[in-house]
Amino acid sequence: MVIISKYVRYLYRFCDVVKRVYIFCVFLLLTLQAIAQTTRVRGVVRSSTGQPISYASVYFPNTTTGTLSDENGSYNLETRDEVDSLIVSIVGYKEQSKKVNRNAYNALDFILEAQTFAIDEVKITPGDNPAFPILDSLHRRRRLHDISMFRTYKCDIYSKLEFGFTNFKPRFKSNRLQKNFGFIFDYVDTAALTGRPYLPAVISETMTERYHRKFPPSDWEDMKANRVSGFDRTEHIAEYTGQMQTDFNFYENFITFFNIRFASPLSESGRMFYKYFLVDSTKIEGRKTYKIRFHPRNTATAVLDGEINIDSATYALKYVRARMPKGVNVNWIKQLEFENENVPSDSLYWFRKKDVVTAEVSLLKSDSSKLVSFLAKREVFYSNAQINKPLSRHEPQKYDETVFGRDENYWKKTRPFALTSREEKIYKMVDSVQNTPLYRNVYTILNTVLSGYYNTKYVGFGPYMRLMSFNNIEKVKLQMGARTTKDFSKKIRLGAYVGYGFKDKAVKGGAELEYVFNRALFRKMTITASHDLLQLGAADYRRNNFLSSILSNGGQRMSMVNKFQFQYEHEFVKGISTTLQAGYMKVFSNEYVQMIDCNGEWVDHLSNPYISASFRFAKEEKLLREIFDVRQLGFKYPILTLGFTSGFPKLNNNDYKYIQLNFDLHCRPKLAPIGYSDITLQGGIIFGKVPYLLLNLAKANRSYVYNKYGFSGLNYYEFATDRWLTLHWEHHFNGAMLGLIPLVKKLQWREIFLCKCYWGDLTKKNDGTINEDVPLMFPEVMHVPRIPYLELGCGIENIFKIFRVDFIWRVTHRDVGPKSIFGKNFTINASVQLLF
Repeated sequence: MVIISKYVRYLYRFCDVVKRVYIFCVFLLLTLQAIAQTTRVRGVVRSSTGQPISYASVYFPNTTTGTLSDENGSYNLETRDEVDSLIVSIVGYKEQSKKVNRNAYNALDFILEAQTFAIDEVKITPGDNPAFPILDSLHRRRRLHDISMFRTYKCDIYSKLEFGFTNFKPRFKSNRLQKNFGFIFDYVDTAALTGRPYLPAVISETMTERYHRKFPPSDWEDMKANRVSGFDRTEHIAEYTGQMQTDFNFYENFITFFNIRFASPLSESGRMFYKYFLVDSTKIEGRKTYKIRFHPRNTATAVLDGEINIDSATYALKYVRARMPKGVNVNWIKQLEFENENVPSDSLYWFRKKDVVTAEVSLLKSDSSKLVSFLAKREVFYSNAQINKPLSRHEPQKYDETVFGRDENYWKKTRPFALTSREEKIYKMVDSVQNTPLYRNVYTILNTVLSGYYNTKYVGFGPYMRLMSFNNIEKVKLQMGARTTKDFSKKIRLGAYVGYGFKDKAVKGGAELEYVFNRALFRKMTITASHDLLQLGAADYRRNNFLSSILSNGGQRMSMVNKFQFQYEHEFVKGISTTLQAGYMKVFSNEYVQMIDCNGEWVDHLSNPYISASFRFAKEEKLLREIFDVRQLGFKYPILTLGFTSGFPKLNNNDYKYIQLNFDLHCRPKLAPIGYSDITLQGGIIFGKVPYLLLNLAKANRSYVYNKYGFSGLNYYEFATDRWLTLHWEHHFNGAMLGLIPLVKKLQWREIFLCKCYWGDLTKKNDGTINEDVPLMFPEVMHVPRIPYLELGCGIENIFKIFRVDFIWRVTHRDVGPKSIFGKNFTINASVQLLF
């Protein structure tokens, strides 16, 4: 049940278009874009005795494309240049050249003959690694060649992203599938990375103008054209597949890919992670170039293996090719390769020419696995660079239909290279698959599972996880909801639900209206109204669903709440936004959440009309812009949110005037090689006299599913404050310790440390434990945490790649701790998470 709960909650976040990409790929995967017709070569270099030769230079003559054979003698190369031969050379062996078939896949193995020659006596004396002075010179001149350190720059970018499958059989077992979809195998090619057949599924092309300003810091892109095979013209898929979402820079200390931080071989602390070997100095395109090979010292942390080419005159990075070695504690990624090429922009600066990333993703990483793998490749080409020149003031881009409707003539003029005929037919192939009835039926089923809604053309019904739930007030609750789809409108979304509790025999319900003004800079209005049971003081405010009911460990204290709220979200520029709210909330008393005034009289309800504003600052945050929502994909710098809330002047005897100020600071410091921390610090203060339901209630997690922002050892309504600080700290070691234990290392488990703290106080006018002149008397279970409440825990994640188990102890206030099936003041939480 835990698996299903977390999996559904995770997948529920994906937008409609991203779901369609995923569903299309899953469909092909379950029923089982071609790679560009570049020249691709793969093979092994051996000696005449049959032994593999490591670190042999393998290159296309008269180009910058080359590599070194790995420890097994294997190599692979791919180029769009017009080449007709491949050369292999290494000291001690005769150089060998073989012809290659242009614009095709070539399997070429080399057997080198040993070469003997006489040399004079050589005296070897100890000294520094000859590669170190070259790397030191590169670091000193980084400001001239690292584009992130330029004062300003502007350039044009063409980005191509491809997804497909490899490691499959060239026909369907089912005759029905073969009849409907057998034509897709006409698009099969061979991938250089794997050396196996490759079937394309999706291709995306994007043309942008990129701008960078170091001070004040600012990076942005203006999209000029975009198209994705088989998908509607939508801005959020364009940004998701755009270059900025997957940028990497070898000059920085770490290279981030799918939230994995690989130590860069050009890092100033690179010698902690790598061994360097100066293997050659040769002329490439008329410039003397140093070739440096780097190998990881160990694979306990995320590292790479490959070759660096450094220009001898300027000490600029000319070319780098790096692969993820076997044994790195990384999930799902079977093979990963980076390629980066830079060229002189003028007599002083160097600039990027191209970036290429290729990855093979599979459930099993073993070479003998027969499971179908997922192959992705991104190519980025840079042109028309302007460095350290004044940039005009940038206005937010407003996309129009021309961005997503460029004709083929436009693409032919602006692409840095021409697509092959097979590549161009990918768009037609994807459309043909999606137009078959069988695909549409499979899409409907998978879309229902992933989104939680069964969608007709204009209306979706669900979410199915809330069709039935359980709690101590309603016992059994049945609910049905509906909302409009994007085919109804891409500006307006309407939603509503109705539910019925069998114990309280009461009808509940709610309605919502969303209107999107802008997506490029997100601006949206939302109006909601509801009459339903809510668990105030919970870490997760969402209403009950089937699985959360089953996985609850008791102690529910739910309240009937009437709520009406107007909300407006406004993004000023990327990274700075505000949210404005005005609403009215009425909370009703019941046997579980009693409201008793200072005279001992029962209070039926309290009312809270309010206004609030929050300001959010998130520099260089990566976002997925959906049709009606924005989802976070990752962030590099701390994210700060400042909030203000005020109650209206009294409208009747049950309204309260107050002011609340609060902040939320979230950061994720990287502490390689011992992992990273995930830290959230929250705090606030309330001015005014308010009942305990409007105080800050410590967020309890009364569930066996782990919640990052909840206290697993707390009861509901246990702590209330009007001045508070909260710390949530997780440190993920990424296997830094367990990876050193020989037998445990094979399990690839990763250790976690947890520390959660809540401290606060109450002014006398709000302290229901000592003052009888308060709006509402405190429940017996409620206290003030003048001694900080502390939880400590440890855990293991990456169990079978998806499970996480946390062991959590309540360290302070142990005399009133809740009981669970594991005993008092101790609990075990479990969860499912998809980590790379």
